[in-house]
Amino acid sequence: MIPADDILEALDLSRAEPGIGFLEALFARFNAKVPFENASKIARDAEVADANAKPRTPDVFWREHLESGTGGTCFARVAAFQAVLTDLGFRSRRLLGQVQREGDHAALLVETPAGESLVDVGFPLPALLPARAGTVPSAMGEVAVVETAGGFRIDLREGVPEGPRAIELFLAPVSEERFASLWRDTFRPGSRFLLDVCLRRDLGNRVLSYAAGELRVDDLHARLRLPLSAAPEAQLAEHFGIDAGILERAFARTRRPVGSSEEPTLTAYLETAATADDAFHAIATAAGYRRLVGGVAEVVAESEIAGGFRIALAAPEGRAAAGLEDEIAVDPAARRITVRRSQGASTFLSSYRALEKAGKTYLLRETVLPGRRDELLRNDSLRGRFAGSLALDLLAWARML
Repeated sequence: MIPADDILEALDLSRAEPGIGFLEALFARFNAKVPFENASKIARDAEVADANAKPRTPDVFWREHLESGTGGTCFARVAAFQAVLTDLGFRSRRLLGQVQREGDHAALLVETPAGESLVDVGFPLPALLPARAGTVPSAMGEVAVVETAGGFRIDLREGVPEGPRAIELFLAPVSEERFASLWRDTFRPGSRFLLDVCLRRDLGNRVLSYAAGELRVDDLHARLRLPLSAAPEAQLAEHFGIDAGILERAFARTRRPVGSSEEPTLTAYLETAATADDAFHAIATAAGYRRLVGGVAEVVAESEIAGGFRIALAAPEGRAAAGLEDEIAVDPAARRITVRRSQGASTFLSSYRALEKAGKTYLLRETVLPGRRDELLRNDSLRGRFAGSLALDLLAWARML
């Protein structure tokens, strides 16, 4: 095992007493600096024939991280983080969990003088959680801990409503044999973490990830998507700190997906008490759209077109002329209206959509951004200003419901 002090140096931390403050610092730095990634898993699966030797045990995990910047997926991350905690004087035990099916997830229960904490570096969750019912604020939204017959259900109550919104953690003791068996099972042919390369770093107030051919930045209320080229290894190595050679080996064994859009997009989200159908129908007609833009622009002409309608806009009385024309395509199946706005020779594409997710309704406002917009990956202020303008449109929509 790599000495704990070498690992702390890589995490930019100094050794401290094993209390809740030190645990919080370790948790945050681990998730920020050690990527959740399956490139190293895909490469190892291809290169190690013995099924029992495929799991990247803590010694392998930390050696490869220090040499190549790799991280790992759920079971490997939990085992590696527990090994460091043990060296630093923490008492902990492993928990099994469920994201999609029982036993497909793992986490830790860690003892501190402040009490037991649920420490999930495998999902990972955005914060440490007390091992009792309650809610915990985080930079990525409120997290609820709900007691169940077997342990706890963790609900992500806020944030971008994409991906799983709840997981379960079970308090029953887990034997080394059971943990190792489930870990080996993640290398079975067709396992979800062997099909496509995915990467993630949790950076406190935002999450940087790669999946489905695009880079994504999620914060509390918005998601930025930047499509990458068909050969993204160099870009991913830069953003995630992983050796490009490992990424090349992983991509050689998997599909190279293309992003859902050829241009960058930014989407803002707002939860509402209305149903998704009611929200959609409130703006899916010419009359509803006029109400949506009322106060910002004046409708001076309107006409029907195939699949939607067209509206000409001018600035309200007393302001400079807008000279805008919105062509709206209505898609009831997706509960989406797509807006193609023209002003002179310029055209801007955006959309409104009502989404149902885990029993909740979300309003989505999305815009296509011209150019590469790589600066938005790091410039939180600039990205926030763009998202803020979209949020104003969502508030106008919400007031209609």
